[in-house]
Order: sequence, then C-alpha cells, then structure tokens
Amino acid sequence: MEYDLPMKALEALSQGDRSKAIEQVQLERNMSREEARDVVAAFILSQPSLQATMRLKESRAETPWGLMRWLILFQAIAVAVGYFLFFRDQ
Repeated sequence: MEYDLPMKALEALSQGDRSKAIEQVQLERNMSREEARDVVAAFILSQPSLQATMRLKESRAETPWGLMRWLILFQAIAVAVGYFLFFRDQ
C-alpha cells in the first residue's frame, strides 16, 4: 500500500481534519471513500508524531460538551428554584 499523500491531505491532517484529508485523497487518486480512509489511516499509523497530534485535536474537539453539561445543570437548578418559589404554597 502506498503511504504518500497529496499535499492538501497532509495540510488537512496537520490541522487535525481527518475527514478533509480523506476527501482530498479520494478526489486526487480517484478512490472510493473506504479505500481513501484506509490510506489515510495507514499513513497516520505510520507517523507516531501525527498520531499524537490527531489524538490531541480529537480530545480538544470534545470540550464543548463540558459547557453543555454546565448549561443543563444550570437549567435544572433554575427550574427547581422556580418551582420552589412559585408552587410552594399550593
């Protein structure tokens, strides 16, 4: 299997965008999506520093859920306080 990737795919990987890299390989080599995904995955596995970079980028992508959890908690507390203030006498 050939591990050389097009320049645009390498740029996408350096930015942590695996799906864009797969699209670039698919377009420039006229491959199916599955074949392009296998080529990109093999390339990432052959580059330990790129593996670390991809893991770091993917872990940072999950951080907005932390904010979402806090917003849901705040909403639940606001509903509980509102219920206590408006319906405690009934």
